Amino acid sequence: MISSIYGKIEPMKKQLLAHTFPPDLSEIYDEKLANQLAQTQGAVGSLLQTSRLLQNPNLLMSPILAKEAESSSQLEGTQASISDAYQIDLVEQSEEKRNDAQEIRNYESSMRKGVAALETYGLNELAIREMHKTLLADVRGEDKNPGEYRREEVWVGKLGASKIKARYVPPEPLHVKKLMEELSAFMQDSGKVNPLIACGVIHHRFEAIHPFKDGNGRVGRLLITLYLMKEGLLEIPILYPSGYFEEHKPEYMAALSKVDKNEDWYTWLLFFLVGIQAQAELSLKLVLKIDALYKEALLKVSKQKANINLIRVLDDTFCNPYLTAPIVHRATGIPLATTKRYINLLEKAGVIEGLGTYKKQKVYVNRKLINILQAI
Repeated sequence: MISSIYGKIEPMKKQLLAHTFPPDLSEIYDEKLANQLAQTQGAVGSLLQTSRLLQNPNLLMSPILAKEAESSSQLEGTQASISDAYQIDLVEQSEEKRNDAQEIRNYESSMRKGVAALETYGLNELAIREMHKTLLADVRGEDKNPGEYRREEVWVGKLGASKIKARYVPPEPLHVKKLMEELSAFMQDSGKVNPLIACGVIHHRFEAIHPFKDGNGRVGRLLITLYLMKEGLLEIPILYPSGYFEEHKPEYMAALSKVDKNEDWYTWLLFFLVGIQAQAELSLKLVLKIDALYKEALLKVSKQKANINLIRVLDDTFCNPYLTAPIVHRATGIPLATTKRYINLLEKAGVIEGLGTYKKQKVYVNRKLINILQAI
């Protein structure tokens, strides 16, 4: 049994990876790491408290989740933007662009699947496989056994690189199930390990196992927010962690690799905590800007003698900022003729603007919301 500042942790008796799991963190805790941990806890705590004060926190979840989906997908080479994802079936898109855009939408759906799992059967192997299955539905990778652990060797490196030149070679497939069981057990009970430290350990461990043939990076980043929700540090997925990893991709990959090469948890966890603090602060600013925009729009709508259905249409323009009357009608269940009338009211109020027509349907956009999301 290993004793550390974070509590007692039982390591694996036989290592299937180059690093011990759970790790012995007794030698890494110093003043710098302690101060960073405190700052990160403060930033995440501020985001949690602010979300509790918002007029409609669940509504604001959608655009922030879409931004996280964009960054996480772009880390894996996806070229589409958040606007491309919102405009699926509303503009002409090449097959490649549509595929990339669908990957972003799938990421958002996967997060929602994970949130639903937290509320029902918890954050475990089943939840992870279900998220992976959703992530790869109808996009590149759908032929790579979505929702199932890999049955063949994989390696991480430049596209087309051979195994011998790989940056990292994950464990053989016969070990994946056991390793994932152990990771799931740690997610359920990490002992007295600080949740933010445990989250960093979990993210690295998942990427090291590389349980799937494709989509491991995105699922691993989904787990960051979901684990913090599980531990009560967040109540809704309004943290945008992938933005920092995308901006600092070389450092991100290097810090992960240092654990694999020489069990340098200090470098990785310090980088992770800095990143989560930065993104919690950015997410807070983003939340407040979107909330202010929503309140501004609500004030404009109130001058139109708003009823509950008009507000529901307004809400949908924040969930789906590119829209047509039929899309809003299907999302809200409000009669199509009434939906069109409310959309016209929102356009006259300056909440949304027309973009033209596509397949005989007028397309609108919540331009101010899109501008906020594109500015970060």
